[in-house]
Amino acid sequence: MTLSRMPVVRMHLAAAAASLHAEACETAGKLPANVERVAHLVDDALREADRDVPTDVRGLPPEDWAAL
Repeated sequence: MTLSRMPVVRMHLAAAAASLHAEACETAGKLPANVERVAHLVDDALREADRDVPTDVRGLPPEDWAAL
């Protein structure tokens, strides 16, 4: 993914976070476990997207990983 797409990614994640927040408000904060897990993943993704990392932190793929 190129850096030029990150604002769009952030926008979609923010929309998902807002929708999940609205769902939590409508259910008095009692979300099903899977929806709560999704909310945590969206929050984690937003935090990660806001980090300024100048290099690829994933490292090299394993040697036995087939190149696509």
